[in-house]
Amino acid sequence: MPAPGSAMQHRSLLVLLAIMAALVPAAVVHGQGGVPGNSLEVLTRLEDALSRQDIDLRLRTSRGQTVGERLTFDYGASLRFGVAGIDDAFGDTRTLLQYEANLYLSANLDGGHNFFGNLRFLYNDYPNGDAFDGDNSQLLYPIGNRYWYEFDLRAAHLAETGQRLPYNINARVGRMFLNWNTGAVFSNDAYALRLSADWERLEFVGLIGRTARSGMYDFDISRPNYDGYTNRHLYAARVDYEIATEFKPFVSYFIQRDHNPEDEELSSIFGPVNFDYNSQYFSFGATGSVGPQLTYSLEIVKEGGSTLSSPFVLPATAVPQTKDSIDAWAGVLNIIYALRDSNLTNFSFTGAFGTGDPDRLTTSGTYGGNRTGSTDRAFNSLGYIYTGLAYAPDLANLALFRLGASTAIPIEVKRPDALRVGADFFFYNKMDLASPTSGLSGDSHWIGFEMDLRLDWRITSDVSANIRYGIFFPGNGIAAPFDKERHFVYAGISYAF
Repeated sequence: MPAPGSAMQHRSLLVLLAIMAALVPAAVVHGQGGVPGNSLEVLTRLEDALSRQDIDLRLRTSRGQTVGERLTFDYGASLRFGVAGIDDAFGDTRTLLQYEANLYLSANLDGGHNFFGNLRFLYNDYPNGDAFDGDNSQLLYPIGNRYWYEFDLRAAHLAETGQRLPYNINARVGRMFLNWNTGAVFSNDAYALRLSADWERLEFVGLIGRTARSGMYDFDISRPNYDGYTNRHLYAARVDYEIATEFKPFVSYFIQRDHNPEDEELSSIFGPVNFDYNSQYFSFGATGSVGPQLTYSLEIVKEGGSTLSSPFVLPATAVPQTKDSIDAWAGVLNIIYALRDSNLTNFSFTGAFGTGDPDRLTTSGTYGGNRTGSTDRAFNSLGYIYTGLAYAPDLANLALFRLGASTAIPIEVKRPDALRVGADFFFYNKMDLASPTSGLSGDSHWIGFEMDLRLDWRITSDVSANIRYGIFFPGNGIAAPFDKERHFVYAGISYAF
């Protein structure tokens, strides 16, 4: 890896990457500094979160009207239209129109048996013909977005006898959204069985499953079909113990095994490239509250496992791929402070970091990834934490600080929280100067600054509007020609009934 601070070596690296950009598949090029893959994932997650918000609101309203019936149903639908403008790493803007329809059904039997199903029809249209992957109009899968059955022993016993058990067993099985701990290790859709049991202050959670075949993005975007088919098996366990309201520590172990097709190869100028990334994550941390207004969550993660190395080393020399060990770290701290005012104002802070690897050219790809015969120190996972809208970097080789605030604007007496506005400010730095980030490395730890603005307006009980805007100002930690301002704009309106 070229030593940091040498202008000649950086120019050589940029020349090599320009050659790579001309010869290797587009998905690999997009992984440099960019990252359309990341931008599209942010947009997909934003749309999904807003859709779940609409469904949750309808369910809460309906459940408040049902009493004492043995079998209850909640059902509804929502329609959403959104338009987004996304800048890529080169400063070019893509315009995307999204049309979405959701149908959902929720049922409860005897208090403890819950059923949920959600059909989602999401159609993407690039009117200017500038889709990242060349497909300018597509109906996205899965259509069967979420469907699961859940049994809750405490709720069933309470409905039958009116008495609350001091212990509980809960099981959920189906296709669901899983957010493990803070989300740094796993935050995605999966087919899974999730078991939990608690007794007084002790709680255990177990998980077995596999990633959803579609509707998610693999972290290795150099892998063929990274955005359309991912098969990774998941096994996890966590133990929590509430010492006090202020402090509930936990330990957890999460295993990810790569079961993507063995014959899935990437043809490159260095020959065929194979993929096999198997990882495990040991986490410890805590959640709790300090007083009635401040809540926090903390997680420190140690990643181990094995990965296949890159098929070449600098300067553009083909080498055999080897199976190398992984030794990486990450951490996340979230703090929320809520004021006791009529506008429900809150302030938030996030601090996060992930280690990088100095011999990588990309933070997460196998192609241009770990050097043959060396330990891979870049943190990678199927997790997701909010790292911004416009830049949206991976956690690898990143030290991030976010300051945020949101408040309601009281435009209606009966619905004081109908209109909310908020802002988030991000500060990005490199952990290791010689390691790449989600952007080509420059001669500085300072990656840049981003400001995100948001507005959520529930116009009526059925109609809502959402606006998001993010702008990223690159620092010296991102080299030319990728050191341009990047914008992310989204506006959507939905009707839920």
